[in-house]
Amino acid sequence: MPVITLSRQFGAAGGSIGRTVAERFVAEFLDRRIIALLAERSGIPEREAEGYDERLPGLWQRIAAAFASTAGEPVVPPIEVPVLPGPAMQERMARLTRAIIEEAASSGNAVIVGRGGAFILGRREDTLNVQLHASLDDRVGYLVARVEEIPDETRPDDDALRELCRSIDAARERYLRRHFRVDWNDARHYDLSLDTGRLGLSGTVNLIEAAARGRS
Repeated sequence: MPVITLSRQFGAAGGSIGRTVAERFVAEFLDRRIIALLAERSGIPEREAEGYDERLPGLWQRIAAAFASTAGEPVVPPIEVPVLPGPAMQERMARLTRAIIEEAASSGNAVIVGRGGAFILGRREDTLNVQLHASLDDRVGYLVARVEEIPDETRPDDDALRELCRSIDAARERYLRRHFRVDWNDARHYDLSLDTGRLGLSGTVNLIEAAARGRS
């Protein structure tokens, strides 16, 4: 199968979709695994490595670990301002991320979620680049359905989830502009651009699988 990269808006079910696609192809799945590898290679704790990921950790402080086990999206714990990463370390971690993704792609059997995978690997013949998006209401609905088990005192309301979606997307946009100088919303960067709200998770997975098998 080709390597599959998934670029996703927050709340568009990128983690869940990517995991299911990887299971269908018995492929390596790289999402939070990238953070673990970053920590291992840089010699820092995994919690600290999360602060160098594609989003700003401070954006999570109001919701803390709300989606730790339910939303299919990586969670960044709160990090105090004094230990936020400096530019030199950010660049080093970006280089390590690139190396991890390139190594995974060399196996020819991997699903890579986020981290600029589509822009690191580019228009390679063995790569299928997919963009996942959905309306804000659909994304909030998806997240709400996955926070039912969170205690009431920490459960975000719909307005908080809308703000979170906008904030995380803005952070991801800044990350990609900084490291790749691209507009991640431009569908021309991708082979497929899919609305997960309209298609549903299973419909989206089926389309990605069909495209990947066709590419093979």
